[in-house]
Amino acid sequence: MLSWKDYYTQEQVRQDRLNEATQERLVRLVSRQKNPSNKKAPTLLLEKVGYRLVGWGNALLRRVADRSLAS
Repeated sequence: MLSWKDYYTQEQVRQDRLNEATQERLVRLVSRQKNPSNKKAPTLLLEKVGYRLVGWGNALLRRVADRSLAS
């Protein structure tokens, strides 16, 4: 017959194993997302277009800021 102490210890071990499994799943998920070989072509295209749009927007903001400071 299990004592309360034995039950509590087994429950803690079970909980620790569940936490470890959850942590490993999260690590695998994040590592897959960071791996560029798993990305699809449309995603890569959108990233490149977005990067260029941000650069273009920053250049426009610099021009507007320069003109507003000059006047």
